[in-house]
Amino acid sequence: MKKEASVKFHVLLTSYELITIDTAVLGSIDWACLVVDEAHRLKNNQSKFFRVLNNYPLQHKLLLTGTPLQNNLEELFHLLNFLTPERFSYI
Repeated sequence: MKKEASVKFHVLLTSYELITIDTAVLGSIDWACLVVDEAHRLKNNQSKFFRVLNNYPLQHKLLLTGTPLQNNLEELFHLLNFLTPERFSYI
């Protein structure tokens, strides 16, 4: 995108693949809110999807999932770390 071009839209619906492919463009936007469907994909902080989204400038985050955490505290910690890294950080 050109630096002088302004991007205006209320909602952007995209796929996991495009989030990682278009990192340069999408990562340059100051996002008001991010809603992640199938958030169980973020249960591992080593995944590319987790790392890419963590670098996006986001004011608010919401995770949606229908998949249970399988009684794993590590998965829960990674989701909480993505939502509020200042409260759930790695030592």
